[in-house]
Amino acid sequence: LPSGAVPHVIPNVLGKNDGGSTGWSDVSTIVPWNMYLAYGDKRILERQYPSMTAWIAYMVDHSHDYLWNTGSHFGDWLFYWPEGHGERAAITDSYLIAQTFFAHSTQLVIDAARVLGHPEDVEHYSDVLQKVKAAFLREYATPDGRLVSNTQTAYVLALQFDMLPENIRQAAAGRLVQNIRDYNNHLTTGFLGTPYLCHVLSRFGYTNVAYTLLLQQTYPSWLYPV
Repeated sequence: LPSGAVPHVIPNVLGKNDGGSTGWSDVSTIVPWNMYLAYGDKRILERQYPSMTAWIAYMVDHSHDYLWNTGSHFGDWLFYWPEGHGERAAITDSYLIAQTFFAHSTQLVIDAARVLGHPEDVEHYSDVLQKVKAAFLREYATPDGRLVSNTQTAYVLALQFDMLPENIRQAAAGRLVQNIRDYNNHLTTGFLGTPYLCHVLSRFGYTNVAYTLLLQQTYPSWLYPV
């Protein structure tokens, strides 16, 4: 879209303003970067760089002092919501999620700018990234790494995208593992948390927990539907 956002669906059969959901519009940065990683062809970055930076501009324009807490978002779509037990639902604040993807897309633009040889952009977007992460810490995290949403997705995204200072990341990973154990070794993540869950666990020394989740066969799990 002219605003820099991506429609919820393409072709856009909804409306001219139906777009800009965090985790969905980030296709602008995630797909070109992963295509580059897969094929080593800089041309896709060159071609998509304007739309990558336009998406960052959209988030900056819709944020308040780099805190993106506006708009309508799908959030962690299809997260765990047990029937008849709503208090056990793993609801993650959609604006917390938005802030993490704000940072992630900004980091990917920094990476693309380095590949394409745009040092001024690297410096500019590095400054943006620092402000986005600072806003996240002010709004969503305590000094000891507790997040306002005590969910697996919240901790996974905060750790995957390096939203927390290094000295409290391991403590946050411990909170993630405790949450998993609280659900009897089941995942509760939705669209946006699930892809990174096992990677984060392995990164912070909990590969055994990652395999427990991967091989779990009762609901909710990957192998339950199998």
